[in-house]
Amino acid sequence: MSVSDIYSTVDTLSARFDGKANGPAPCSLRIPVTNYTDPSRFERERLQLFQKMPILLAHESQIPEPGDSLVQDWLGVPLITIRDKNGGIATFFNVCRHRGMRLVQDEGQTNLRSLVCPYHQWTYGLDGELRNIPRCESFVDIAKEDNGLVPVATEVRNGLIWIQVRGEMDIDAHLAELGPEFDFFQLGQFHFCQQSVRDVPASWKLIQDAFLDGYHVTRLHKNTVGPFFPDALAETSLTGLHLRNAVARNEIEEAVGTPARELEDIRRHATFSYTTFPNAVLVMQPDYISVICLFPQAPDRTLFVHSMLVPEPPSSDEQREHFERSFRLIDEGVFAAEDIFVAVGAQQGFNCGANETLLFGGLEEAAAQFHQLIDEQLARN
Repeated sequence: MSVSDIYSTVDTLSARFDGKANGPAPCSLRIPVTNYTDPSRFERERLQLFQKMPILLAHESQIPEPGDSLVQDWLGVPLITIRDKNGGIATFFNVCRHRGMRLVQDEGQTNLRSLVCPYHQWTYGLDGELRNIPRCESFVDIAKEDNGLVPVATEVRNGLIWIQVRGEMDIDAHLAELGPEFDFFQLGQFHFCQQSVRDVPASWKLIQDAFLDGYHVTRLHKNTVGPFFPDALAETSLTGLHLRNAVARNEIEEAVGTPARELEDIRRHATFSYTTFPNAVLVMQPDYISVICLFPQAPDRTLFVHSMLVPEPPSSDEQREHFERSFRLIDEGVFAAEDIFVAVGAQQGFNCGANETLLFGGLEEAAAQFHQLIDEQLARN
């Protein structure tokens, strides 16, 4: 992928709208229902995809100041991500090295001056180094430098914080060629605005399916965002393990006959989204960015974390109200009421045994492709 691919995607969409290019070929691809429901497969996915691969966690503007921290157990282990006094960002297991007590109790965003264990008051700095052992004379051969918090691989690219619980992370290899495209959309210059966290009773893959399907946009979303889009006019491309999706907006008609590079803002003509394998979807809305991170908790349960990024922090009540309304519309009215709604409904449908497989046609091929990527990664380990 490259910036030129972004423009060529818009050119293809406008040509398809004008009847001068073909859409996806028809197909009938089937995914076994057991791929969504089997507990042993789920545990393999959680270990091999969500702990041994880079996972998108947050945007760095979410923890802008020294001591700002994000405490979460979303990956099945207690973690804390901290900005230190020098501006660096690191992640540690949220566990004292003395007797294993959890250090920071409440999940969410907070600001810390240090990390103090409530059990015996062992104290750690923002850099994870052990600073103080009360009554240290009661221990033999305990070196502070050997008992700092256990780090978790952490990298920041394009403003995004990536972590990997197990093993060494090669984030640049993982991202492949996404960096220039994220720079094109100025992702690193955006600012965290607000967030919701939902505990959804559905497989994480059912949720991903919904965001990889241009077939449903004008149907499922007919009373919300559907009227802004022509029917099933979308293009998907693969780089490495990641998918770029572009769904034409009604304004694509204005782009017919005009090279995309000459358009003032292609976000008026197409909504781009990036599915970063395995857990995230970034939707480049016209005036903000939605970052959706999925954290599987069980075969039929997923934490759905949706963050809004805006070009500039709101500086007036009018701006704050605008983004609050936009967030409620997309978060509650579209994602929760429609996309999550169908994921939960499909999960309930699994229980009756009506289907042994789920069927994906040509307009849903990207979702089937995502499942193929999962199979390939599981087969490698």
